[in-house]
Amino acid sequence: MHPSDLGKKTGALVIEVLQVLGRPASLKEVSQRIANIYKVEGDRIRRVVEDVLAAGVHHGFFKCRNYHYSINATTIEHLRQDIDQYVNEMLSLDCQDADDLPQPSKLMLKLELLDDGSQAMMPMLLPRRPISGELFEPTPPGDAAVDTY
Repeated sequence: MHPSDLGKKTGALVIEVLQVLGRPASLKEVSQRIANIYKVEGDRIRRVVEDVLAAGVHHGFFKCRNYHYSINATTIEHLRQDIDQYVNEMLSLDCQDADDLPQPSKLMLKLELLDDGSQAMMPMLLPRRPISGELFEPTPPGDAAVDTY
């Protein structure tokens, strides 16, 4: 499985892994557990999980302390309530007209942002550490790439 094939499952899966662990976990541990689920090497999905964790911290789903991530229980409980309400509204509908469908909550829409793969919507809140064998040289603030002709 290619890491990008995880698609819209990653955000919910990261939440689930952190809930099951019940304690803060490192990027490496979360990546490895998800890799075990999909039976791939941890390094293959590490960057995807790293992006989801960074976006999750930004959107309030996760907390990060000393490079260890945990769920924000208050936000997750609100999300659970929003999803339950949404499901109840869907089940109570008499017709299937698209105009009558309930709208997802703001929190549900934020969860989708974790999985859309858009780097522009996922600011990195912590400096990214290089993956084994990767050379990483951050660009100093104010420097811009120069196009060569």
